[in-house]
Amino acid sequence: MDIEKKAYEFAAKAHKGQKRKSDKLKPFILHPIEVSLLIKEYGFDSNVVSAGLLHDVVEDTKYKIEDIEKEFGSDIASLVMGDSEPDKSLSWEERKKHTIKTIKKLDLRHKAVVCCDKISNLSDMQILFEEKGEYDFSAFKRGFDDQKWYYESIYKSLIFGEDKNLEMFKRLNSLIRQVFYFEDDKFIKDKIFEGEEEYYKKLRNLNIRRKELEKLKKYTKMNTFVIEFTGTPRTGKTTLINNLYDFFKKGGFKVEVIEEFTTSKRYKKEIYPLLKDKYKNIVNTEIPKYVRKELEDNLEKDFDIIIVDRCLFDRLIWVDRLYLKNGMSEEEYTNYKKEYIPLIEDKIDIIIGTYCDSVTALKRDYFANLSLDERHFLNKTNVDEYNKSFKRMKKLNKNICFIDTDCSMREVSIKACDSILSKMREKYLEILNKKF
Repeated sequence: MDIEKKAYEFAAKAHKGQKRKSDKLKPFILHPIEVSLLIKEYGFDSNVVSAGLLHDVVEDTKYKIEDIEKEFGSDIASLVMGDSEPDKSLSWEERKKHTIKTIKKLDLRHKAVVCCDKISNLSDMQILFEEKGEYDFSAFKRGFDDQKWYYESIYKSLIFGEDKNLEMFKRLNSLIRQVFYFEDDKFIKDKIFEGEEEYYKKLRNLNIRRKELEKLKKYTKMNTFVIEFTGTPRTGKTTLINNLYDFFKKGGFKVEVIEEFTTSKRYKKEIYPLLKDKYKNIVNTEIPKYVRKELEDNLEKDFDIIIVDRCLFDRLIWVDRLYLKNGMSEEEYTNYKKEYIPLIEDKIDIIIGTYCDSVTALKRDYFANLSLDERHFLNKTNVDEYNKSFKRMKKLNKNICFIDTDCSMREVSIKACDSILSKMREKYLEILNKKF
């Protein structure tokens, strides 16, 4: 068996059921996996990568270093010991001082395991603090000052006798500066966001949380995450979709946007001619079939995220609106809901529904355009009817994020992004906890 695969299986078994001390929702094994991926990223051999997977086994499980040596040989055992603390009966300070002193004497292969371990720990620490909104060290054995001393001392020991410009050392030093000295990109923070400090903090929070998702998606193959955007006309939905597409695309996610079906060229040229002479109830129950097919076709492709402009939930709103106007029978309406409500829950991971009252929608439309002509759909009656059904249907889905857009577009974007990140994290961790 491949040595890295063997180490992975051994570590997964040894840490089974364990959680990260700093985040009880995360399987412990994610940390050794990340350490091993970092080691591989920096070009070290398979034994060092395997040691990254095994580096916490001796400290945190029933296995001893003799078990590691027996299963993996003396080289990997030595690499594991280089990142393992001495007698646990010693005080925190004594153990840390011993580690700091010992690391100076290690060769670069041994130092790589230690360095990548600390990079992973600091990265998780940074994410934890952002999610909590405060520098809370209660999950750790010592507070800010002691942790700062320890990581800075480790860094100095790691670069002792080495080229401090190696990428892994630079990355560790950068994280130390960010976590303990609150260093950001000074130009962006002080120049671009001058006078907008609170907004900058909110964006920083979102970007760090996205980095956590970037890490989590490496550990497992999650099914495509589907986001539907729907809601009252003139609530900034298109801008919101563009913002979210750009945000996740720049984070390394494979993102696909499916345009609104009933305004697409395909619908106007191919589908509408087939439906235009049929009764409204037929039209409103036929369109969802095409919308569903388009979504399912895209789910077969290799996307991390699919963003859909008005999908199955939006069609449910239109059917409800038709029902309330006596455009379809009670039986037809009930049968439609029986089929599509479970389908929405199965296919759509989160619905972002943006709302405003009809007068606000009309004001936004008229002030954004030159024409004073009456709009085909955008009149008070139609928007009121849509909003009524929108509010009725949102009660039927627990995964909807309902946003009143009586605020700035950037605040709407932040609220939507916050909800999406939380839901994605929940889904990733659900899969990973089942796996481990």
